[in-house]
Amino acid sequence: AANPINGRYDSSLSFAQNVNLTEPILSRFDVLCVVQDTIDTIADEKLAQFVVNSHILSHPKSDKESVPFPKQSTIYQVQLINQDLLRKYIVYARRTCKPKLVNIDQSKVSQLYADMRRVYAQAGGMPMTVRHVESILRMAEAHARFHIRDYVNDDDLNVAIRVMLNSFVTAQKHSVAQTVKKMFRRYITYKKDNNELLLHLLHGLFKETASFIRARYGGDYVPSKLEVKQTYFESKAREIEIYDVLPFYNSKLFTEAFSIDNQNGMIIHYLI
Repeated sequence: AANPINGRYDSSLSFAQNVNLTEPILSRFDVLCVVQDTIDTIADEKLAQFVVNSHILSHPKSDKESVPFPKQSTIYQVQLINQDLLRKYIVYARRTCKPKLVNIDQSKVSQLYADMRRVYAQAGGMPMTVRHVESILRMAEAHARFHIRDYVNDDDLNVAIRVMLNSFVTAQKHSVAQTVKKMFRRYITYKKDNNELLLHLLHGLFKETASFIRARYGGDYVPSKLEVKQTYFESKAREIEIYDVLPFYNSKLFTEAFSIDNQNGMIIHYLI
């Protein structure tokens, strides 16, 4: 872990400039994760509830039936795995599964490496190195191991590329990150359905709304609800080439946390 030089991460600077570490040192890490303490009313509420429930469950005399954990995940709508079972599964996968790199799409990796080098030569920022190619292969093996597979397939490779690109995006200054997102969107959005992308987009719009309210009324002011114009949200969805948002409005992802005021054309998230 590395803390920012001035106590707060500056997105207008690169990761290396923020933590005062040289690029040769940073290239030795498979993944760089920038964790910022940003204020997000929706995410903060869910995180606080998760931490409290986890603390209750960790007590040896806790009544696990009374802890209000959701029965299904809010993103993929699948049954959650018990933490003890998940821990045993990871141990078993590590000990018994050794995936092999056979018949993978080598041209995809080499083309990605060449494209990334070219983009960073033009836009600036921390360049991709051969070590990062090795990191992609290691993460592909790890993804295959997680699924108890004997061989690395295209899905493992694509997920590894997505993780690597997301890591690179967060480690770049804002201007370079936007360029990378635009050019490599097909990799970054791999295996992310439209509902998940739209949920992420809507969270970002509500975060902007909350920031505006705090700036206008002061940090102590807590509104009862947040609102985003439905037409504005749909225009942002079209920017990422999603033109039909009706399935998202009807999904459990949306109805569990949001509602629509059809009369005023607003998407609403209640806080109180």
